[in-house]
Amino acid sequence: MKSPISIAIIQNDAGSDVKSNLHVLQSMINGIDNADLIALPEVFALRGDDDALRRGAETLDGMIVSSLSEWARNLNAWILCGSILERDGDDIFNTSILLDRNGDIAASYRKIHLFEVRLENNIVIRESDVYSPGDRPVTADVEGWKCGLSICYDLRFPELFRYYSSRGVNVIFAPSNFTQRTGRDHWNILVRARAIENQCFVVAPAQCGLMPGKEIETHGHSMAVGPWGEVLCEAGGKPCVLRAELHSDLLKQTRNRVPALEHRKL
Repeated sequence: MKSPISIAIIQNDAGSDVKSNLHVLQSMINGIDNADLIALPEVFALRGDDDALRRGAETLDGMIVSSLSEWARNLNAWILCGSILERDGDDIFNTSILLDRNGDIAASYRKIHLFEVRLENNIVIRESDVYSPGDRPVTADVEGWKCGLSICYDLRFPELFRYYSSRGVNVIFAPSNFTQRTGRDHWNILVRARAIENQCFVVAPAQCGLMPGKEIETHGHSMAVGPWGEVLCEAGGKPCVLRAELHSDLLKQTRNRVPALEHRKL
């Protein structure tokens, strides 16, 4: 595997205008040099109420993926399209797309676990009102690194991450749109726990700012975490670009120090 592999993590504050969101993202991405992979958050191109999400859903050959495919080619970089709203017949999926350096789709993952929360002000967020769930984990090879794909709420289901670990994954992507309330208490702990228990890197780009249509604050704090649970980089609550390098030696050192993956019984 290529080592180190250079990752650029984008934290954005997406609104309800897709073209405006893409314009802002493109300006952020154009300033990135020499990244092997650029990672975007969940629903990076569109946030809004349920009707806006339904209207904005596209097929995988739609404008959003086509635009990012062009960016990948121009930058000669992999792009993790954290998630888009994928329309497939009568269904809408929350789908993460991995584009290779040529802009081709190397992998796509439909979010398996759909978020639901009841906040103190009686606001209910229930993704199943809009999305259909995915039904399979997805792995991909990026520059020799075996990667697993997940999205946001999946972080609360360690069995998905254990599935990836049992298949030799070195990196897990967790693009997210955590609410401020849940993120404040659980985000850092969950991302680091998934890295520690599976002795792998976790790359977690996140949204920040206010979700339009729902008026709910999101947490931000995008991060990359190493296999010992060490925080390699972490954002605050504003849009930004983070950089991290993933070194294969860290995987070897961690797994040799505590060979927990070899001791697994179940």
